[in-house]
Parts: sequence; C-alpha cells; structure tokens
Amino acid sequence: MKIRIQKIDDTEGLETPEGVMKPLLFGERLLCMHLEIPAGLEVSPHAHPTEGIIYCLSGELVVESGNETVTIGSGTAMLVPPDTVVGIKNQQNAPVNAILVSSPPSVKSVEELKNLLRHHDEGDKS
Repeated sequence: MKIRIQKIDDTEGLETPEGVMKPLLFGERLLCMHLEIPAGLEVSPHAHPTEGIIYCLSGELVVESGNETVTIGSGTAMLVPPDTVVGIKNQQNAPVNAILVSSPPSVKSVEELKNLLRHHDEGDKS
C-alpha cells in the first residue's frame, strides 16, 4: 500500500443531516473525514458499530451520551466506543470543524459514502 495525501480544501463536501462531510482518506482499517457542523445543528442520539475519534479543530461541540454531557473544544479529542449512543449539538453562532477517524471504516470509498447518504435521504422521504 502506498502513502496517500489529501487536503481538506481539495476534497468535495457532501451535504448530510449532520453537516458537510469531506471524506479525506479511506484505508483498509480506518476512515478519516473532515466535518463542518453548522451553527445551531443538533444531531439526535444514535450509535455506530465502529469505534471513532472526534478531534475538534475549531468551535465547541456539546456531546451527550446516556446521562453524561460534555463539551469538547478546539484541540480536544474524544474517543467514542463502538455501539455507544451519542448526540451532538453545536450551540455556537459559527460552524464547528472537526476530524472524524473511524475504525473499521463503514464505507471504503467516496462512491459508497454517496450511496449510503442517498439511501438515507430516500428513507427520510418515504
């Protein structure tokens, strides 16, 4: 496998219910993407089967899991174990920028991610 490099600014943004996702790198055992979470956005508590790390680049995110609520800000990383129910809120007046690393990757390519998002959107309309 060869080393790959990807710039955030050179990556297509995908509009999702959780903000704009820019999938940066897909590896065999991990996925790295940039998230821009709009001001005022609230994502209902949900779980993913993968382990994830959220690293906040700018702004603040309120994270709820069970009875626990924490705020993470710029320069802070958070580990989310597999199948852990988490909700997030951006209560700021500006977008939050973060890096998400998940392992194993839930998708292996931009095309798979687009298909997943398309099916999610179609499910919302029915």
